Amino acid sequence: MHKCIAGLVLILLTSCSSMRYDLKGVTFPVHATANAYGEGEEFELTSKYVMYVHGLLGEKQPKVAELLKEHCGDAKAVTDFRVRAGASIFDWLGTHLSLGLVRLKTVRITGRLVR
Repeated sequence: MHKCIAGLVLILLTSCSSMRYDLKGVTFPVHATANAYGEGEEFELTSKYVMYVHGLLGEKQPKVAELLKEHCGDAKAVTDFRVRAGASIFDWLGTHLSLGLVRLKTVRITGRLVR
């Protein structure tokens, strides 16, 4: 019985942590759909997402809009836009060495830059 309750609490705690990002301030259109503007050059940007005690004591969200503005500059548009978060071996190691007090994830931002 205690194992069931502990498992349920763990699932609830980890499900509460979701990465959020805002594209406010990006001056060009950003589309998740495939290339509607013609061919563009592929790009990949990386950032870190850090949660303290699985997000219960705060978190450091990735600055997706700032990275896009910095990399794309005067773009006509960004298409095939994706944001993924996952743990690399270094993230996993850092999370486990901190006993879960700091949870690390690598954020990968991909898309096609249309100029």
